[in-house]
Amino acid sequence: MSYKIGDIFGEDEEYSERADFCNKNGYIIKEIESSGDNRRFQIQAPPAPTQEEVKERLRYRREAECFPIINRGEFWYKTLTEAQKTELNEWYTAWLNVTESLTMPNKPEWLK
Repeated sequence: MSYKIGDIFGEDEEYSERADFCNKNGYIIKEIESSGDNRRFQIQAPPAPTQEEVKERLRYRREAECFPIINRGEFWYKTLTEAQKTELNEWYTAWLNVTESLTMPNKPEWLK
């Protein structure tokens, strides 16, 4: 069976299958009606993240993706060309400004 946003169902109508579907697809299940034994639910999109939540996710990504590279050390930096150092510096600066720009910078292709 195929599920989608807006589907309404009772608590014993394949609830666990729908819960698995929602978990896998980033949806939520919200109770929309409760009267005694008759509980009804709806599949909904999650609320949009707040600006502070977006910034916090970007900070986490910066820490995970940028800082381990930037902190590789002197011997690694000595292997880079001047063009690579310039590109690395631009990428790093873009990461430092990510909470203002709200845009993740593209990693240089040569950077692994």
